[in-house]
Amino acid sequence: MFWWGVVLMVLGAVLAGRAIWTARRGATGAHGLLIAAGIGLAFWGLVLGVVVVVRG
Repeated sequence: MFWWGVVLMVLGAVLAGRAIWTARRGATGAHGLLIAAGIGLAFWGLVLGVVVVVRG
């Protein structure tokens, strides 16, 4: 389960980073939603990783 947490964190960081990068370039779209989804994924990945470490 620890690796699932790492995967979620990386995926969230990539998603949020890509949304921020495209928003700064002036592209249109739902960047706020993608940034929030990326931050949410990273947050829950961190929570999952901490839970696994604490319980393990």
